Amino acid sequence: MFTRMAFSAALFAALLSPAFAKGDTKWGAIALDTQKAEKEPAWGVGGADTEQEASDIAMQYCKDAEGVECKVAVTYQQCGALAVDGKGNAGWGKAPTKAEVEKQALEGCGTANCSVVKSDCNTSN
Repeated sequence: MFTRMAFSAALFAALLSPAFAKGDTKWGAIALDTQKAEKEPAWGVGGADTEQEASDIAMQYCKDAEGVECKVAVTYQQCGALAVDGKGNAGWGKAPTKAEVEKQALEGCGTANCSVVKSDCNTSN
């Protein structure tokens, strides 16, 4: 079972990772545990010089957060975001700015109960 402690530990580890230094990465990726349909599902974010490396890092962080069926939801070179509604619906997007990508993720999720669980930019957008 996914716990807040595991989620917090994974988030803390992700934020300390050198891959998250702003301006150091060309690619970002967000992975999501597709098996869990809870309000705060397991997820992971990765940043690296290649799309594959960013995806691999995001997958590992998702698994470290006790994700069971992690899959990369989105890869991006500018900004990416993930939104969920707690009932199994999710949306994601990629865009030049955080505001645009969060709007895309919420629209893609498709219900009024959706909320952004993670947005990330490789630039200062």
